[in-house]
Order: sequence, then C-alpha cells, then structure tokens
Amino acid sequence: MIGVNTVASLMGVGFIVGTKTSVLMFGGSVVAWLALIPLIKFFGAGMTEPLFPSKVPIAEMGAFDVWSNYIRYIGAGAVATGGFISLIRSLPTIINSFKQAIGGMGKGETESVKRMDLESPLTWVIAAAVLGFLLTWFVPIIGGGFVGSLLAVLFSFFFAVVSGRMVGLVGASNNPVSGMTIATLLIVTTVLKLMGNTGDLGIKTALMIGGVVCVAIAVAGGTAQSLKTTFIIGGTPRKVQLGMFAALSLASIAAAGTLILLNSAYGIGDVAVPAPQATLMKMIVEGIMTAQLPWTLVFIGVALAVFCFMAKIPILAVALGIYLPIGLTAAIFAGGIVRDLVERKMQPAAKGKDAKDDKAVEKGGNVAVDKAVEKGILLASGLVAGDALIGIVIGIFAAIGTDIAFGLKLFPVIAGSNLTAFGMFLLLAIWIFIYSTRKDRSK
Repeated sequence: MIGVNTVASLMGVGFIVGTKTSVLMFGGSVVAWLALIPLIKFFGAGMTEPLFPSKVPIAEMGAFDVWSNYIRYIGAGAVATGGFISLIRSLPTIINSFKQAIGGMGKGETESVKRMDLESPLTWVIAAAVLGFLLTWFVPIIGGGFVGSLLAVLFSFFFAVVSGRMVGLVGASNNPVSGMTIATLLIVTTVLKLMGNTGDLGIKTALMIGGVVCVAIAVAGGTAQSLKTTFIIGGTPRKVQLGMFAALSLASIAAAGTLILLNSAYGIGDVAVPAPQATLMKMIVEGIMTAQLPWTLVFIGVALAVFCFMAKIPILAVALGIYLPIGLTAAIFAGGIVRDLVERKMQPAAKGKDAKDDKAVEKGGNVAVDKAVEKGILLASGLVAGDALIGIVIGIFAAIGTDIAFGLKLFPVIAGSNLTAFGMFLLLAIWIFIYSTRKDRSK
C-alpha cells in the first residue's frame, strides 16, 4: 500500500518532469501491467511447475507476484540498456572532457591568478584520492581490497570528469549517473568474480565499490552545477569548494543516519521504501556472481529499449514505467495531467493562427505559462521534500515502536476507505491547479 504522502509526492514529481515524461512512464506501466502480465498469466496458467526465476507456479500468482518475479527483470534490462545507450551517445563529450582534463593538469601558473579563477590546490585532490583509496581498502564494511580500491579510484576519477563536463554543458538532469554506475558494477563484479571473490561477500564488496563510485559521480555533477553558477554570478571557486568540502563531510553523516533509520523502521527495498535503482543494481550484481540471471527476460527488456531508441522515444522514461509498479506511475501521470491543464489554461488563444506564431502572444502569453509552471513546480518541489521529511519523522516513531495512526483507530471506516484516499488525491490535484493558475494579487 502506498502512503498518502508518497502519492502526493509522486504527483509533484509528475508535475515537475512534465506531461511527456509522465505519459511515457505510465505508458511503460500500461505495457507491463495490461499486456505483459496478462500474457504471462495466460500462457503460464496450465503449468504445474515453477518457471525460473520464480519458485511458485504462475497459476498461483497474482498480478503483483508476476511483476515481482518476471516483469522487474524485463524492466531492469530496459533500464540498463537505456543507461548504456545514454552513455554511448555521450562518448564524444566524454572523450573530449577527459582530454581537456588531462591537458589542463600539466599547465602551470605563469602569472597572478584572478579572484574568480582561484581554485583549491591540486594536492588536496590527490590527497583526497589517496585517502579514498585507503578507506575503500581498509574499512571493514567496504573491504574493497587493493584491486577493488584501485578500481574505485580509477572509475571515480574517470566518471567524475564525465559527470562534471556533462552537467557543465547540458545540466544536472542529463547526467547519466545510473548508466555510469551500472558500467562500473559490471566491470568490478566481473573482476571480483575472476579473482575468486564470490558469494555474499563478493556481492557486498561489488555493491560497496559501486556505491563509492556512484557518490563520486553525483558529487562531481553537483559541484559542476555549483561552480557553473559561481562563475555566472562572479564568485570565487575556492570558497565554494571549501564550503562543499565541509558540507559534504556533515551531509554524509546525516545521510548515513537517515538511511540507517529508514532501514531499521521499514527495511530498504520493502514496499514502504522500494528503492528501485538499488534493487536494480543488486539484481545485476547477483546475476553476474551466481550466473543465474534470467537472461531471456533481460533481453526482452533490451529489445524494448532498442525499439524505443529506433523509434526516437525516450528510453529511460518507458523503462522506468515497466520497472516500477503501476500505482507509482499512475500518480506521476496524474501530476503530468495537472501540468498540461495548467499550460492549457494559461496559454491564450490566438484567432486564426497558432499561438506560438503570434509575436504578441509569444511575448505575453508564454510568459504567463512559464510563471504558472514555475509556481506549480515550486509547490510540487515542496510536496516532494515534504514527503521525504514526513517519511523520516514517521520512521523515527516506527523505530521507537510508537504507533501514530490515530486517524485509523478513531475513524477506521473513513481513514481506511479507498474513496477517502481518492477524494484527497483529487483535492490535491485541484489545489495544485488553482495555485498555479491564480493571478498574483500583489501587483
């Protein structure tokens, strides 16, 4: 069951990503839940033995069981392929970025540096890399070993360059973090297996090394975004970098504490905290280590991703729709519908011609649409952040064993009714629409 706060957050996500992306995600879920699952149930209804990877006959499964045992692997194949295609399409930028980074390292300072060009010393970066190498090697919970730690540093260096360059050119939303992390996991897991580091220990080690590289990729992208903004406003890069060093040191403690809290309260990977990307990484690593990945299902996902690529359809949106439960993508789709209604409401009609072709309308009307969308995105972002904060608060009560479901106890019929939940969901959509399209009375 999906919490009300999560549904509100997902509607906010749908408004933020836009109508097209939300429709594609829901379309992927429609393919999975209204086509693939019925087909699997139909052809497997007469089977008396379980079909790998499930341990239960298909005839005894419900829709969610079929999705969990079969469709997720199709979605995993599609998501992984989408990540790789995104990575391959970025290769020219990757190679160019790497060449520029390597070339810039050998240039010494021959004249005084301006304030806007002041950077943290390169020795700090080297010292941080050495420290990361040693921690990945010797910290017991990671246990990367010499080879694993070396791979972590090498992949972090290479993909950090890629991430920083990609964000600097096209923005954080186009940073292929998942694709680069999957590529890291595939190579690291294969190397560990060849070295004899298999079983649960090998799986844990591969995931921890992949986690180190993933964090490096994400931090590099965030740093590039911050430094790009610093350059635009005329700031000093060194001060921003020092601030990020301090902020990341504190944020890592807070993030680790939050993850431990959520895991103890709900269990990461459970229905309450599904963590789809983490589950995908785990499936890939386990499949390589145990050689028991259902490759037929994975290749079906690969074929779907290739079809989307050939049809010029955004791959990752459809792939995520296949991979995620339809209950999640339906809420995202609803948010996309609200955004479309807001844009239609604020787009003035141009008689006899397209509104976008009318210069007068373009100057006035499209500005109104942009302002309405910005207001809606601000509200939607608040819903997403609010869901995260409320989830932590609920997790604290759950961890200490305190039941705060007062409404369900006092009004079980109303609070537990699907009709009540639908009504609140509808009211939320109306509120977002009214708030976004309301005129600013301050003027």
